[in-house]
Amino acid sequence: MAAQRLKDPRAGRWLKLASHWAGEYLAHEAGGDTLNLYDVSALAHADLIRAARADRRVDVTALKNDLRAQLEIGVQRAAKDPFGAGAQYDNFDAVPHAFGLAATARLYERATGDRRYDAFGAGQLNWTFGANPWGVSFMIGVGETAKRCPHHQIANIKGVPLTGAVVNGPNSEDLFTDGLGDNLDNMAPCPADGVDRFGQFTGRGSRYVDDVRSWQASEPADDFAAIAVYALTR
Repeated sequence: MAAQRLKDPRAGRWLKLASHWAGEYLAHEAGGDTLNLYDVSALAHADLIRAARADRRVDVTALKNDLRAQLEIGVQRAAKDPFGAGAQYDNFDAVPHAFGLAATARLYERATGDRRYDAFGAGQLNWTFGANPWGVSFMIGVGETAKRCPHHQIANIKGVPLTGAVVNGPNSEDLFTDGLGDNLDNMAPCPADGVDRFGQFTGRGSRYVDDVRSWQASEPADDFAAIAVYALTR
């Protein structure tokens, strides 16, 4: 896209190469996941579709179809879930997956003009901000029931608010069988009374804990936040 803007004569060759590698992804890797920390194909698809508008010789039909296929993975899960979750919340990275589905819905609409997934994408944002079994917003500082005890040593010791940080969220119940562990050196207990207020909502193989000791559910990460920013930015 940069080469196109700069009228670099290599733009056509680079576009052809990008199309080739997109085809390799579609042939060998597509179908197993949705936009998250490890599979960013939806972002690449969207950029290639944009770049191909300047060269009609590049067929982007398969890219649009794969964006839709990724969304359908989430739609099918959501149809079976009482809270409409498109992500697997009994597995790692449920929250970034939910933000990723919301972002993909927007990418698909921009690429095709088809708005059929708009409501689904909005539903995934709702899920991350509190319309979930725990009633919790997984973005710190956003919402009345936002995450309060992130697994972050410096923030805990210094009393630094991590406003805007995104945590992993619910995870497999099995990961909690050995407990939450101890507070690291000099860390203040959070919650102060050590009570798990969300234990009663454990189910469907998933558990969520708002506790500074809980790396399983309470750890914030920059790549989580990056997907959230993308999902919330037009």
